[in-house]
Amino acid sequence: MPSISSKPRVRKLVPSLGVSDMQRSLAFYSDYFGFEVVDSFENEDGETLWCWLRAGVGELMLQQLDNDQQITLHPAIGQSWVLYLRPDDIVATHERLRTAGLEVSEIEMTAYGSRECFVTDPDGYELWLSEPEQGLGPDDEEDDEGESEEDDEDDEPEERTTRRSSLH
Repeated sequence: MPSISSKPRVRKLVPSLGVSDMQRSLAFYSDYFGFEVVDSFENEDGETLWCWLRAGVGELMLQQLDNDQQITLHPAIGQSWVLYLRPDDIVATHERLRTAGLEVSEIEMTAYGSRECFVTDPDGYELWLSEPEQGLGPDDEEDDEGESEEDDEDDEPEERTTRRSSLH
């Protein structure tokens, strides 16, 4: 068996969510959290079937579900998770969500030093919004190689590109 001299390193982990209405989901993540489309795949009719979104260092993919697919209210254990987001200003984000009529929990201080609240996206995915006290978050430290996250070069496109399906 070959010896491995160092641990593998994951450069990026990007959640991909199946959505029932792509335009509604794009508007939600763009309007309330500042995500922008950096890549997309569209069918011959110009409908977006998949897209890659970015807001700061946060990234997310959305995949349009077929009509016969559905999002269940009773997910399997492996499907029960939340998206953990750190907005620049949790109070302003909370107010924007509430003003838009979305059901968002009150902001509470946790025992581990973060102000947090919850909101659900249009497809029922739970978003956990958090703002840690300065110096308590992992982003407040340098990574194990002495570089801050901002120093990492991205392999993903900086500008939006559009792909169209060649399948019939």
